[in-house]
Amino acid sequence: MTLGDREKGRKMKWLKLQDWIFLLCAAVVVFVGGGCNDDSGNPLVPPISNAVGNEVMVDASDYYEWAYFSFSKGDTVTVEDAGSSLDWDLGLRRYHFRTNSGVSGSGEGAAINIGLMAFDSLTVAPDSGYVVDDSLTVPQMGGSITFPASAVLEDWCDMDMSTMPPICTPTNNIFVLKTSDGKYVKVWFKSYYNPEGPSGHITLQYLYQPNGSQDLAE
Repeated sequence: MTLGDREKGRKMKWLKLQDWIFLLCAAVVVFVGGGCNDDSGNPLVPPISNAVGNEVMVDASDYYEWAYFSFSKGDTVTVEDAGSSLDWDLGLRRYHFRTNSGVSGSGEGAAINIGLMAFDSLTVAPDSGYVVDDSLTVPQMGGSITFPASAVLEDWCDMDMSTMPPICTPTNNIFVLKTSDGKYVKVWFKSYYNPEGPSGHITLQYLYQPNGSQDLAE
């Protein structure tokens, strides 16, 4: 190989290196400058979950009056007429629940039992299978009582009625509820007792999606 051939080889290697540098710079420009677009030419933006999670304890210890909870407010609310109000999403009385749906309310509520699973592993609300409230008949001392409630949410605990008082053991099933305006929230009913021991104090962990999507990932 002559000296001229070696010089020509060095020039070719330099030109190839320049090509790689140009391609690398172009890739950086595309990445930083938002060169990835959808079919309409708009920059692709990673989806952001607006889901709001919390763990609360609700005093549902009254034997006659319902407590009402709003997931958008993250707190209990005062309700004058549960049948017509859209201010509440979940009703609680002792170990019974109602959604703002069916015979319980005029909202778009409903519930589905997902079953036993890790709370965080449920990331998308199901498309179908939700059940609205109906009349629920439960045994009580001396007979039975019928009232509007969610039969689906009865599966949140196993109630041992052979003891007095009865003992509630959570099943740890995960539920997805629809709120009064049809938004999605996943719920884990974790306890029936407050730290001091009295029953009827429901601890629930939830993740509420306010944007209307079925995304239930944190």
